[in-house]
Amino acid sequence: MSDTAVNPIRVRKIGHVGLYCRDLDRMVDFYTRVLGFQVSDTNEKGLVFLRFGADHHSFVLARMPAEDREKAAGPTLIQQISMEVADLDSLKRMRAYLLAKGARVLGSIKHEGPGGNYTFDFEDPEGNRLQFFSDMDQIGWDGKSRPREQWRRFTLED
Repeated sequence: MSDTAVNPIRVRKIGHVGLYCRDLDRMVDFYTRVLGFQVSDTNEKGLVFLRFGADHHSFVLARMPAEDREKAAGPTLIQQISMEVADLDSLKRMRAYLLAKGARVLGSIKHEGPGGNYTFDFEDPEGNRLQFFSDMDQIGWDGKSRPREQWRRFTLED
């Protein structure tokens, strides 16, 4: 029996990294002005989606909850690590596999709005949030992302 029959997970690349920020405005300024990222979108939760290539976002900055700002001294906490997989069918197989292995899966597969991708979140043994995704929008020659009114959000049934 081959490894692919036992373990269906085949990551294509790290998709995006999300950071919680104590001072979101300062962080956006640093990543755009200093490091040269471009803002693709912001959503109603205040998340800022940044890119440096054609993917809709490669980096996400999120305001740290107020109750955590004081106790989170030092480096910013990782909000999530996201990894691209081949397609929606792969996501479904991977989610079922993780559930069967007893992993803590955080909800169903969702179509998440900005970026137009399918995604689901899960945790590693220490509680770090990880995410698999597929079908991310690509930023075209005009540098524009999908307009907000075209964002579609829904959850897929298992």
